[in-house]
Amino acid sequence: MDRLRELFPPEEITLILGIKPSRIVSDDGYCWTMTKSGNYTVKSGYEVARNLSRPVCDHPSQGPSVTTLKAQAWKLKTTRKLKHFVWQCVTGCLASSQRLFYRHIGRDKGCSRCGAEEESINHLIFDCPPARQVWALSNIPSPPALFPSASLYNNLDYLYWRGKEAGADEESLRVFPWIMWYIWKARNRKIFDNLSVPPQETLDLATQEEGAWRRANQREDPRAELILSTHESPSPEDRPVCSIDGSWIGTETRSGHGWLVYQGGRLLHLGLKGSRRSLSPLHAELDTLLWTMKCLLAIPITSIIIQTDCSDLLAMTCAPEEWPTFFTELTDFAYYRDRFTTFSLKHIPRSGNTSADYLAKCARNRGFGFSHVSSTVPDWLSLEESLIP
Repeated sequence: MDRLRELFPPEEITLILGIKPSRIVSDDGYCWTMTKSGNYTVKSGYEVARNLSRPVCDHPSQGPSVTTLKAQAWKLKTTRKLKHFVWQCVTGCLASSQRLFYRHIGRDKGCSRCGAEEESINHLIFDCPPARQVWALSNIPSPPALFPSASLYNNLDYLYWRGKEAGADEESLRVFPWIMWYIWKARNRKIFDNLSVPPQETLDLATQEEGAWRRANQREDPRAELILSTHESPSPEDRPVCSIDGSWIGTETRSGHGWLVYQGGRLLHLGLKGSRRSLSPLHAELDTLLWTMKCLLAIPITSIIIQTDCSDLLAMTCAPEEWPTFFTELTDFAYYRDRFTTFSLKHIPRSGNTSADYLAKCARNRGFGFSHVSSTVPDWLSLEESLIP
């Protein structure tokens, strides 16, 4: 520690001490630090490049930023194609007659549906009479001079956020990306097929497609799934069930780890440990899993179902090559897993993992390193406050 203090600042010492050596010697590798998995993605690379090239402050002549409008397009509950379409509208990348004319593609910048002098993106989607009729027929309120307006950004701001203030409910507003899309499709049918699509037909298509997509993407009620209770139900294979959790706070110097083993509703063993702060919350969860597996093998318990409320743990243990940041830990995981006769890792909701969470937080709050593995809670842990039965 003295040598570390001579060479590194305190914040870097904490990171260095959080690195866990692997049980197995292997070559060093590379990982991308801008994603939690360590894999490079185009999105993260673009974000880094944009931040590097972004000026310290926007020049006043640049006007207000539409970054928020662009970002919100990707948060819409719709298909990726429609998210991209709304983003194109915000960024001016939609091939309206006006945009094509300014790029020297085509000679006419007028609207083919109503004869307006210029077909801007806002005119095409919101201001053209057939488009206005579609919006008027929809359940989205259309206050005069507020929506639709002459500003594309104001219209999208209304659909994103302000519509709720005007009395629109979520059910009505969630259809708007499909309405925009089918207005665009109706315009294209007029240009390429010389067919005029009635506004009501455009609205009906948008409503039907939104409903079909929503039904296809509805998640099944998690209560209908079989979730093993760590307090009452034994596993189907009559195996012990172990619940685990890690606790991590960036401003503290310690991580906490907790686990409990039940069988037939009876507590068999539990463990809690305070250790040097892990590199990240996900590292803390994985450190908890590895320590738990090591303890179970030492008891010994070699047939186990481990339950966690961290879905990323399941993802990385199923496809370790996709998580290079955790290569060392996942190598150790494979080592320990092979020493169990039967081993399962399952996900449970956070509400079903309160006991392990309690142990992990208590361990972290002690503020120093320790380890406790027993069939009972330690003396210092208040039985009155404990959630452990």
